[in-house]
Amino acid sequence: MSLALHGHHTLLIATFVFIAAVLIPNWYTAPNLQTKRNVFEICNTNPYACRWTLVPISGQISIEKILPLIAASAAVACAGLSLISLVLSSWYIQRFSGDIGSKWLLVLTILCILLSFLLSCIVWAIMLTTNLHQNDTNIKDIRLKDFGFSLWINIGASGSYFYTFFIYIIAICKNC
Repeated sequence: MSLALHGHHTLLIATFVFIAAVLIPNWYTAPNLQTKRNVFEICNTNPYACRWTLVPISGQISIEKILPLIAASAAVACAGLSLISLVLSSWYIQRFSGDIGSKWLLVLTILCILLSFLLSCIVWAIMLTTNLHQNDTNIKDIRLKDFGFSLWINIGASGSYFYTFFIYIIAICKNC
């Protein structure tokens, strides 16, 4: 029971940290300070104009429009799966017993946590590659100094999801 409770608390922290990291602005600032990217919007500073990544402007399909859309969609899916994992793990802790129903509940929780981990990794991996596909700079390498602390918070949340995944794996192996 204590492993499941520890995993639940870690999952709660990872969920709050991930949601906070996604909502905090200035994930990426271009070297010329003209473009600022967040998970849900891309802003140009001169003239100041922002566009939402979940609402495409035109019908043209390019990598510059698809990657932010994928990152934003993965962020929404990860936050949703994290909340579902919290509900399932809370339900497991509440009805903790040796019956097979609780084990299946724990397996569903583990699967949701694994998907949350993978989606959170997709979000920060796509945000890392944003400066590789820009038209306004000729920089073709990843410059970590252009990224804000939201990226690092998200990487920490991914690590917490990974840790929680192993805590629940140990808990299910201990109960079998």
